[in-house]
Amino acid sequence: MEVRAIPLWTRMAVDSAGSGRSPALTPAAGLRTGLAVLDLGMIGRDGSRRAVPSAGATYPYECYILTRDDADATGLYQVDPGRRLCQLLSRGPQVDAMLCQAALAVPEDGAVIVLATRPWLSMRKYGDRGYLYTQLDTAHLHMNLVLAADSLGASVVLRRRPPGLEPLVTEYGECAEVHSALAVTAVPAGNGPDAGPSCWAVRDARATRPSSLRRQPHWLERLCWESLVTDSEGAAAGPPGAAVSLPTAVRRGSRAPLVPRAAFHGRRSATGFAPGTVPVRDIQGTVGRALSVLHDLLPGEGTPPHATLAVRQEPHGHGESAWPAGLDIRWVPELTNEAVTEAFMAQRHLADTSAVLLLHAPTASLIDEAGGSQLWTVLYHAGALAQLVCLEAARRGLAVTGVGGFDSERWQRLAGLPTDHDVVYAVAMGVDTPDAPKLDRFAVAYAQNERS
Repeated sequence: MEVRAIPLWTRMAVDSAGSGRSPALTPAAGLRTGLAVLDLGMIGRDGSRRAVPSAGATYPYECYILTRDDADATGLYQVDPGRRLCQLLSRGPQVDAMLCQAALAVPEDGAVIVLATRPWLSMRKYGDRGYLYTQLDTAHLHMNLVLAADSLGASVVLRRRPPGLEPLVTEYGECAEVHSALAVTAVPAGNGPDAGPSCWAVRDARATRPSSLRRQPHWLERLCWESLVTDSEGAAAGPPGAAVSLPTAVRRGSRAPLVPRAAFHGRRSATGFAPGTVPVRDIQGTVGRALSVLHDLLPGEGTPPHATLAVRQEPHGHGESAWPAGLDIRWVPELTNEAVTEAFMAQRHLADTSAVLLLHAPTASLIDEAGGSQLWTVLYHAGALAQLVCLEAARRGLAVTGVGGFDSERWQRLAGLPTDHDVVYAVAMGVDTPDAPKLDRFAVAYAQNERS
């Protein structure tokens, strides 16, 4: 049997070309810095749970490190977090040229960490909505890496969608897109990387790969990407990014880190909520702190999403003046578990949610502005803010989870949102129950109205 002139078994078989064992490398100081940041901000404490959430555990992005070795040559490394494998793909002037075009420099004994989105990894499960999850998931990771570097004592310079780094994504047949980059200074002695990051294997993949690193993507991934392309150069929608430096007020110095290291280890997505009421002061403190840090890190950056907090309690004794500026409060004690379940697309484990942070925006008008670039910025801010909420909730012992499966129109009515706004993300908070199954971890995307 043949399908499209290619033997069926050939299509199903694993391609073993170039799978020989690559020579091992000893990581230099800069690579140890980059891997230390990934250890804290991306990997997590064990292999069973990442440091950041992802819709359906798809993790639709790739990660690269650009840094200098002991011979002062700049190398490009691809990171496989699942295997804790770091592979050298390229080394020399061509890597320096990419950094120059991106207006980035590798700090002494530091590294540049680059994130690229691969929408296919999410869209193969969630369809078109997977592109939304791709942007939110990558923003979660980007913010967590910034905070992890800060917690380790490093300073950071940010760039979102920097030009010049496109050669990175040719590994996936250009069915990927550079999302962001952060240049991280050396981590002070005693904060992690001196003895080398634990359990990482670093190898030179140049000897076992063909001379051209480009490979043809799966035909389904190619079709998926072509459905997103919006310009003649084959790029998906999004704004070119200007350099964004952290303001002086939040640069590393003698101050305490923005997020304590224990919060990274304690963060997890709640699998469900138990009946009960969360103290309003914990909800207020969690959301207020997250908004404060976001505004410090990204002051006046682009178009932030509107934030509305729906609290399923009476407002007695909770003064309006205590809530952070820019946050709308909706007291909805009459909101039933059935209404919450319906608004969360029949996800019954979320029925006892105590409060929901709704991030929303006038999406139709934003799509018409600058080719949709403002909408991209809204999604970036939404994912970044949600990650800050997750970390602050972990510090306070509050159960929290990001929710991508929601009925925007229902929440618009339930929370009294503007009629021209769509919800782009929701963060649910409540009393933890560790025994509830999280349906979206199953094969069928229940929250997207798919059938079993």
